[in-house]
Amino acid sequence: RNRLGTLSQQILSATRLQRIIDTLNLYPLEQKTLAREDITIKMRKDVSVSVVSDFGGSQDLTAFRITYSGREPRLVAQVANELASLFIDENLKAREQQATGTTEFLQNQLQETRKALEAQEAKLKDFKLRHIGEMPEQQAADLQILGQLQSQLQLEGDALSRAEQQKSLTQSMMVQQAPVVDLDEYEPRPASTTSRPEGKGSPGRPVSAAQAQLTALLAKGYTDKHPSIKKLRAELADEEAAAKESAAAVPVPEVVAAAAPPEPAPPAAPAAKRRPPPVFNNPILQSQLNTLDAEIAKHKQEQQRLQKQISGYQAKLEAIPVREQQITALVRDYEISKANYSQLLSNQLSAETATQLEIRQKGEKFSILDPAQPAERPSSPNRKLINTAGSLAGLGFGLLLALISEFLGMSITTSEQITESTGIPVLEVIPVIQT
Repeated sequence: RNRLGTLSQQILSATRLQRIIDTLNLYPLEQKTLAREDITIKMRKDVSVSVVSDFGGSQDLTAFRITYSGREPRLVAQVANELASLFIDENLKAREQQATGTTEFLQNQLQETRKALEAQEAKLKDFKLRHIGEMPEQQAADLQILGQLQSQLQLEGDALSRAEQQKSLTQSMMVQQAPVVDLDEYEPRPASTTSRPEGKGSPGRPVSAAQAQLTALLAKGYTDKHPSIKKLRAELADEEAAAKESAAAVPVPEVVAAAAPPEPAPPAAPAAKRRPPPVFNNPILQSQLNTLDAEIAKHKQEQQRLQKQISGYQAKLEAIPVREQQITALVRDYEISKANYSQLLSNQLSAETATQLEIRQKGEKFSILDPAQPAERPSSPNRKLINTAGSLAGLGFGLLLALISEFLGMSITTSEQITESTGIPVLEVIPVIQT
């Protein structure tokens, strides 16, 4: 109904009506005396568009009727059919323009929505790449990896402890090896020199096995409360006590010089310095010690690497609640845009289908149910109705006048009434003559 009202205004516009008037040469007499605007107004009055519905005005439009009144039957039919064609053409054009406009609007909206959706997708992807391992769905995997790293760290710690114990044992074995002394590097002392045992702390005394093992344990960080430290200190104390007892038991001979003239002494040879006897290590144990040192360094490096990874995964697990709130907002906006894009895409497909239907004239369109035919008799005026109405009107008017004259008029029946009404005396009265 709304579209019919719009179409009526378009078709009955002055431009289209004037085109029909000029094409079909309508109103030739009026064109000589009236202006073009008056002729257009007269034709608009002669055209009528009425809705045909069997269910009342509230129902949907089923059909409508176009009528045109004129003097020439054939010309009137031609004008009516021309108006119907204009209605059909304008309806198709209007629906096509509407469908095309809808499609273009949806395409523009779809492009804008696609750009917004792609921007949100890129933002979401970039956020996930920047926070790998901190997403809520990766929490279980992070916990599993963290457990594996902690297990590896425990294994590395155990392996490091075993390597350090093995190194301590190897060092003890090297210290307990009997030293090999090179006797060629030592010269005998002169007989005149007093011989006495070297006490503790003398530079010529070799380092004992207990002293070397004690030094090694103290270098590794063992405290004085450790049982091994206490045991080694007790052994060193026993060795010092035994050395003192042996020194006290050896007699020191006295040398008496005779009173004789001094003889010229030969030039004294330079005294050779006495060095501690060198200790030559076992090459097999030394190779094992080097291997253990490399293994210990490797285990420590691996521990540092594992500890760094564990700290990283712990930080990721702590950041998961914050990332969950951030990713929730991003995903919500993305889902809304995605749903909007899907709806627009569906509407665009429907609009394109409707546009193709309108272009191919396969959609809803008006069709002429009953084309106008030249009338064999005029539709107006209705002469029977006019004659009947005139007769009835004349009869009624006559009766009305009779009643008025009867009730409101004056009638004279006696000679006295003439004198009373006119004041003129009556000379004679003709009586009734019976024949």
